Amino acid sequence: MDKNQEIQEALDKRFNALELKQKEVDSALEQGASKEEMTKLENAAKAQADVIEELKGKLEEKQVKEETVVEQINKNLETLKSAAKGLSSKEVVVKADTLRANVTGNQNALDLEGIGQLAHAKLTAYDIFNKIPVSDSNTNGVIRYYDWDSATTVRAAAAIAEGAVFPESTAKWVTQTLPIEKIGDTLPVGEEFFEDSAMFAAELGMFLDTNVKIKRNDGIINGNGTTPNLKGIVATVGAFTPVASGISDASIYDLFVKVSEAITVGGGSKYAPNFGLMNITDINLMKLKKDANENYIIPPFASRDGNEVAGMVVLEENSIAANTMVIGDSRYARIYERAGITLSRGMVNAQFTEDMETLKVRTRLAFLIRNADVGGFLKVTSISAALTTLATA
Repeated sequence: MDKNQEIQEALDKRFNALELKQKEVDSALEQGASKEEMTKLENAAKAQADVIEELKGKLEEKQVKEETVVEQINKNLETLKSAAKGLSSKEVVVKADTLRANVTGNQNALDLEGIGQLAHAKLTAYDIFNKIPVSDSNTNGVIRYYDWDSATTVRAAAAIAEGAVFPESTAKWVTQTLPIEKIGDTLPVGEEFFEDSAMFAAELGMFLDTNVKIKRNDGIINGNGTTPNLKGIVATVGAFTPVASGISDASIYDLFVKVSEAITVGGGSKYAPNFGLMNITDINLMKLKKDANENYIIPPFASRDGNEVAGMVVLEENSIAANTMVIGDSRYARIYERAGITLSRGMVNAQFTEDMETLKVRTRLAFLIRNADVGGFLKVTSISAALTTLATA
């Protein structure tokens, strides 16, 4: 038998005894008992009430909720009140329910593993171009390459009459250089933070790593080429010049085809455009276009989900401004990088005496489209204006 059951049985016995005492009191009053006898009965009833209070308190301390106790108290409520008020001035009180709110400062909880991550835009540009590791330690931080001098190179081949002089072409090259630029981020952290909050400290390196990747991706798209900025694809490639083509109700699907045409019409032996970078706003504008009957328009040269148009993969890149796009052949753009992204810890200034450290994440890279390969890419500076022109007869 457990402790709770023992207390319950004792309480039941006391209730029964109290009922007997009440009967004795009633009988004594009818028979005219002496003052001494009445005092004896009064003391016995008072003692019974005290024991009931004690036993009920033990049950409450153990946070035991027994239906039999409640039923007994309700059943004998009038008896207890009359006994307490008439003989001992005590009263049995049924306590309120014990709730979670009664526990002040309760820290119990279900702790979930891991930490929620911050969102950021998709980092598409870095992923689609070839990466060339730079392992040579004597590069002087510069990439040097040889390129055609398109300004002075001339193709002069022609039909020649008998006895006529052959034409003379001109072939010239130039030496080009491109600096390897650096992208980085730092964060000062107390040593106690590393010692006492390991789970959160582990997130800091990944936080800085992501910051650098976001900046790297943006540089590949929008870098202006002024050191220490990368020279991104928008600053490197030429702009598409739309021509009035009489395309009825021209759409972005049509624009893909016409930009690809502009690339391959003069360079199709070399280039095969395979991607289009667009802001999600314009991707959705393209996919959600409907006809006069509210039917979605998907041309026969596009996949059913609109993620491929005329052999070109449509890629979401939100570093590109809305209402613009870049189309090209990804084989002719390269990323040259040193050792990927590195994380290091060190002390600067007075950090040694302050128990502080600085986390540092850095990467070095260059983005290159050779002059000879620029023709494999075109940018559209205004999608809406280009569509208007294409629709013009």
